[in-house]
Amino acid sequence: MAFTFAFIAISVLATAYGSPIAAPIYSSAPAYSAPAAPAYSAPAYSAPAYSAPSYSTPAPAYSAPAYSAPSYSAPSYSAPKPAYKPAAYESYDAPAPYSFEYSVNDPHTYDVKSQSEYADGNGYVKGSYSLVEPDGSTRTVEYTADDYNGFNAVVSKKEGSGYAAPSYSAPAYKAPSYSAPSYSAPAYKAPSYSAPAYKAPSYSAPAYSAPSYSAPAYKAPSYSAPAYKAPSYSAPAYAAPAYSTPAY
Repeated sequence: MAFTFAFIAISVLATAYGSPIAAPIYSSAPAYSAPAAPAYSAPAYSAPAYSAPSYSTPAPAYSAPAYSAPSYSAPSYSAPKPAYKPAAYESYDAPAPYSFEYSVNDPHTYDVKSQSEYADGNGYVKGSYSLVEPDGSTRTVEYTADDYNGFNAVVSKKEGSGYAAPSYSAPAYKAPSYSAPSYSAPAYKAPSYSAPAYKAPSYSAPAYSAPSYSAPAYKAPSYSAPAYKAPSYSAPAYAAPAYSTPAY
């Protein structure tokens, strides 16, 4: 439709301006043939063939183990040998009899004593010892000992029969006497001072004269009144404007 309208418009314009326009030449419409539908053949499927599996029970390949009863032999124990060697027996000689005695007499230390003892070698012992006590008496001890009666002692004391230790008396001490020293007070004379003579200073009053002032001479200023002239004004000259009628 749009093409027809365009063609008509061109024809009108060509007629108006006097120039001919040739009509367009069109070929016949092309022929289209519908394509042939493709031919499909349905696929053929064959069911697969399965054979049923066959199972056979396998026979066990092991044999039952054979056990023989263990045999034990009775244990045998031997007494252990000692790891130590017993000490060899030592023979001792039969006790032998003895006897001894001693005495001390030292006057410097007042050590006075003695002892004697006898043994028969069969367990019987007899002896005695004595010493001087600090008070001068002598103490004596006689003793015997055997396997049947044990140890027995008899003590005896003799007064003043020995050496008496010397007695010491405390020395008499007299305290020394001291006389108090005497001191005499020194003679001291107080010094005498004379009062200093002091004269009061004398002052004279200063002479002072009162100042004299003269009144200043003052002249009053004279003023003259200023001359004032009133200003004069002239009226301005004003001309009325002239207007001309415009030409139309």
